Amino acid sequence: MLEVYDFLTTSSGLAQEYTETIHFESEQVLYQYDWLKNNQFFLMKKGIAKIEIYRKRRWEFETLVAAGEFAGIENLINRRLFCSNIKYRIVSVTHGEGLLIEKDYFLDHVYANPSLFHKILENVTLHHIITSYNLREKKAPLKQRLADVILELVMLTSLPIRNNQVTLPFPFSEDIISSLLRVPVHHVKEILSYLEKEEIVTREHDFQVMDYNRLGKLSNLNVETFKNMRLQPLHI
Repeated sequence: MLEVYDFLTTSSGLAQEYTETIHFESEQVLYQYDWLKNNQFFLMKKGIAKIEIYRKRRWEFETLVAAGEFAGIENLINRRLFCSNIKYRIVSVTHGEGLLIEKDYFLDHVYANPSLFHKILENVTLHHIITSYNLREKKAPLKQRLADVILELVMLTSLPIRNNQVTLPFPFSEDIISSLLRVPVHHVKEILSYLEKEEIVTREHDFQVMDYNRLGKLSNLNVETFKNMRLQPLHI
């Protein structure tokens, strides 16, 4: 996805005028949606961040975004036809780098390059598929839903799977899982204890999947399909 970054910053003069590079540490607000004032897109160049949605007077974890993904897709909506009081923000969970891009500058580049436009559609479609699946499976057993979510996060962040193991390089606490699955924390603790006892995951240091294939068997997702769905770089 660095090709997209290079494409948007080919002209140093225009890039200096219409973009802003952000270097960030963990737990830093990178982007916040404001329907009335927002006129920017955000491109994640390095690192991982979480999307939080404001519900019932608090910020709740929704999903992750990683290198090569965009925020600000709402700028494609005609404001005269649609309005929303939804609030969301992107908060870093690792250190990294991103690019804020003025709306018109970004759209000019998108319309001039079909490959870039296709990449945006691909990202939006992928997140929509995952969201729709999770809504459909919200009454499934909690063990399956937790396995689903872990597989989805591994895929969305393109984490490498080596020797049937994968480590999540960001905090994945019981509270985050509880917020993500909309279930009480004590239920999450029970499932995590089971997974640890079966040596499927461990939380001794980072959150690590010790047996990716066995985790996949708990899920209703096809593990091999998800490996193939991992986001690929865009070549322009």
